[in-house]
Formats: sequence, C-alpha cells, structure tokens
Amino acid sequence: MKNCLACGHAQEEGRFCGKCGTPFENAALEQAATMNSIKDEQQSQYAKTVQGTTQNNEQIELIKKQSKLYFNYFLEQLKMPSANFNVDATWKNSITSMIIFVVLTALAVFALIKTFFSGGLGFFESFGPSFIQVFFYMSLFITLLIAISVFAIFLTSKLFSESLSLTNVISKIGGYYTLPIVIMVISILLGLLKSFTYSIIMIYIGVTLTIGFIPIFVMIKLLSNKSKTIDSFYGFIFYLIVTSVLSWIIFSFIIDSAIGEYLNFLL
Repeated sequence: MKNCLACGHAQEEGRFCGKCGTPFENAALEQAATMNSIKDEQQSQYAKTVQGTTQNNEQIELIKKQSKLYFNYFLEQLKMPSANFNVDATWKNSITSMIIFVVLTALAVFALIKTFFSGGLGFFESFGPSFIQVFFYMSLFITLLIAISVFAIFLTSKLFSESLSLTNVISKIGGYYTLPIVIMVISILLGLLKSFTYSIIMIYIGVTLTIGFIPIFVMIKLLSNKSKTIDSFYGFIFYLIVTSVLSWIIFSFIIDSAIGEYLNFLL
C-alpha cells in the first residue's frame, strides 16, 4: 500500500497518485527536503541559544571578575587610603566608588524623609516627596558638588602645582571614598533600626568628608608635593574661592528647583 505524501490518498500500486497525480518519489523527496529544512532550522535555533547562553555566561563571569577586583581595591583603600595616591590606573574604581556613594546617600536621605512624613502621622504621608524626586535631586546635588571639587582641584593644579588630567584628579579623590561609603551603609542600617538621630549624624559625617575634608586633603597634598612659582598658600585660597562660588551657585539652583517643584506638587 502506497500513501501519497501530498494529499494522503492510499493505493496499491502505481508511480503516480490516482487522486492528485503527484509522483510518489517526488512527494517523498519533498517531504525529506521539508524535514531537512525543519531540522536545519532547529539546529540553527539551538546554536543561537547555545551562543546566547555562552555570551550570557561570559558576561556574568566578567561581572564577577570585575566585582572581585573592585572589592579587593575597596578593602585595600579602606586599610590604606593614601597607598595609591600617585597611581594613575585606579580612576575607574574611583568613579565606581563615587557612584556607589551618591546612590547610598540618596537612599539614606530618602529613608529619613519618608520616616519623617509617615512616622506616626499617616495624614502627612501623602504630602511627602516621592522616591524619584528625592533620589533625583539628592543624586544630582551630590554629583554636582563632587564635580565641583574635581574641577577646582584640576584647575588649581594647572595653575599652582603639577599639571594633572581629570582622570588623575578623579583617581586621587575617589581613592578616599571607601570610608564615606562605609559610613553611609551604617547610616542606612541605623535608619532601618529607627535610630534616626545617629543616622542623620552619619549622613552629615559622610557628606562632610566627601565634599569638604577629602578634597581639601588632596589639594594640600598636591600643593605640598610640588608648587610652581606662585606660593602654594595662594593656590589653596584660589581653590577655596572656586569651590565656594560654584557650590553656592549649584546649591541655590537645586534648592530653588526643589522648592518650586514641591510647591507645585502641593498646589
């Protein structure tokens, strides 16, 4: 019994289907070709899946490797912050530390603000700023202050000390961010434990270190290592003036924008 693979008609003998006229051999070849095409497509899809899985595994391994390298860098800098002061190859890790500090600071401030508006006074909870508002403004504010410190040190070094690139300055400043990161983590933990007074103190210490003491310490080290014809004292005064003026401008802009948006939210 022969079955036509084109229409399914069954007959005892003959080379052609008595119903549709399709040659039995051609139908078989067509089916074989179709099966081969399906098989090739399945193999291609499998190969793409395996390749995608391999790429994902490689990316995961790369992330693990980079995380391990940063963690080792973090521990080293926490033990000896000034160890890599004259090393220029750590600026990527320094940027990572800066980003982590900005994120942790924004989270810590949001947790405190949220608690202030909702702690025992549910009526006022709906008037509190949203997470996006707090995170955006705090991240922007801290990032701009860090950028001001980097720019002020970069400009002062060009005029009064050794000529440094922006990556050099970032590397030198960011190497000291490990301690502020730890302080911000402690602040968040204290906030979760409802120890809000100590949490605020930790935030104040962390921000003061990052925006105030660390840049000043780096600037003093640079001016003491090498100074041009102009006395380093005037270089330090120049740095303070640039930092103060730019910080005042940024602070005024952020405060005005935040207050204006919050008033619009209330109205």
